This record gives sequence, C-alpha cells and structure tokens, in this order.
Amino acid sequence: MDVIVPAEVGILFGVLIALFLFLRMAISAGTVKSLQFQLAAFLSVWSLSEIPRVLDSIGVINLSSISLYGMMIHTVSMVLFAFFITYRFSRFVMTKK
Repeated sequence: MDVIVPAEVGILFGVLIALFLFLRMAISAGTVKSLQFQLAAFLSVWSLSEIPRVLDSIGVINLSSISLYGMMIHTVSMVLFAFFITYRFSRFVMTKK
C-alpha cells in the first residue's frame, strides 16, 4: 500500500489540533458529569490513539507486532462508545416526557 507522506503529516497535524480543541472543551465543561466533558474526554482519547497509527503509516514507528491487539481494543472501544451514546440519548429522551 502506497502512503502519501505529506497527506499523512497533514492528518497528524489535524489530529493534534483536534486533540487540543477536545482537551480545551473538556476543561471548560465545568463538571465531569456533563455530556460535553464526557464526549470531549472520549474524543481526546480517540485523538491520542490516532497519533501512533499515523506515525506507523509514515514509518516513524513500527506497530505491526501489536496491530491485532490494537484492532481488538478499537472494536471494544467503539462498542462501549455506542453503549454510552445510547444510554445518554435514552436518558435525554426519557427526561423530555
């Protein structure tokens, strides 16, 4: 698979900017129980997880030995995120009635 290094470096900068914005949003949320904080915290972790992937794709680090574990962790985190969104949305809908 051919990797376009300038594009990957651009993605890395975009991820770092997003990480900064998500961290800023989490800090300004006010309380840990707010949806803003919880989403910002999750998205910050997600942004952090993208950094090694980009570095691996441009050849800075080699993650081939743990790529299967990374995929399993990613799958579990996406399922947990789906449960989180479903739970928060259902609480929102139930309180509207």
